[in-house]
Amino acid sequence: MRLAGLVAGFALFASACSAETVPTTTTSTSVAVTTTTQPGGRVILAANGLPFIIEGEKGPYVEALQFYLVCTGHGQPSAGGGEVTVDGSFGPITADAVAYYQAELRRIPTGDPDEETFASLARDCRDDRTIDFAEGVTTTEIAGNTTPGDAEVFIIDGRDGQILGLQTTDIVDIGVVGVDGSVVESNNATGSFEAEITKAQQYRIQITAVAETSFQITVTTRSPNVLVSDFGPMKLTPNGLAIADIGDNVENTIAVIALVLDLAWSDTGWVSDVAGCSGSNRHMTWRIQAADDGESHPAVLEVDFADLGGTPFFAQYAYRSYDLAMLDPIAQGLGTAEGFTLGSSLQEFEEEYGDAEFFDELRGLTEFEERMVAGFELGDSAVDRRSWYVGAGDDGCQDFDG
Repeated sequence: MRLAGLVAGFALFASACSAETVPTTTTSTSVAVTTTTQPGGRVILAANGLPFIIEGEKGPYVEALQFYLVCTGHGQPSAGGGEVTVDGSFGPITADAVAYYQAELRRIPTGDPDEETFASLARDCRDDRTIDFAEGVTTTEIAGNTTPGDAEVFIIDGRDGQILGLQTTDIVDIGVVGVDGSVVESNNATGSFEAEITKAQQYRIQITAVAETSFQITVTTRSPNVLVSDFGPMKLTPNGLAIADIGDNVENTIAVIALVLDLAWSDTGWVSDVAGCSGSNRHMTWRIQAADDGESHPAVLEVDFADLGGTPFFAQYAYRSYDLAMLDPIAQGLGTAEGFTLGSSLQEFEEEYGDAEFFDELRGLTEFEERMVAGFELGDSAVDRRSWYVGAGDDGCQDFDG
């Protein structure tokens, strides 16, 4: 229906406007396309190349395509019909809009653009794009097409001390310039950029290339004090950390945690005769996000071991924050399988695990998932109260003793 309707429409247009039977060249603002007319004025549309994006796909290339369509005035393919939404999901309205643009180029209006059509839309669009992160998210994907003399530009809000990372496997050059004209320097090679933002302002990310190139780039932001950003298979579970179970051998537990988090920040060694503790105990801490003052860390993982007279074992862990106000969303990558972690709200907790029954109101401590404990800030509502503690196990010491 899409192909037949559009082809018929353009055939009537050609018949009314041309009685010639000689080859004719038509152009859009970007791409020259050759078509021919036959006796009676029937137009022979140019074929497309292989589809670059197809209806049903999702992702950053689709989002870029939709942005270009809206930017160039093709966001509403039919009068009174639906409008293209820039949501990264390639549905029938987006396909109809692409088909109308292809028809304007005198191409067969399939609705699935080849890369040349995608590039033509990029050339016709002159608007910059804004990079927005969903709440609690620090990574996103952007895509587009650039060519010499027509850089693709994205706008991002930067804050002082933030680390901005841009990674791609495509052959493009990446530059970052503040709205005040300051250039953000990076020593990384083509296709890779990481640098510290030193002033809170908007920045222009400029993507260039030596030839017309479609690209996809991963954009990340993080605090400079985030020491760990990839937790791999590690999870907070009732039985341990997924990579190590409570009850496991001490040295093996330390070794597997170090593979993910590197060396521990502190280690008490084995200590006996500690008030409130049974047997001998060893406490190790990994900093996930450090604080500038070296003390009130936004995120630490504390792992405890016990020797109660037999074989020493992994006894307890606690993921805790001493400064939730400074918690970076990257630190929230370590959590339960359901996504509960430091900074999660009490409302989110109760939606997943049911109503909280606090055995310590002052510290907001509640048990869940049999062996686990969560702690919440004081607050006026379940939305305001955020988690400062997630842990499991028992190392034979009195916890939460102030």
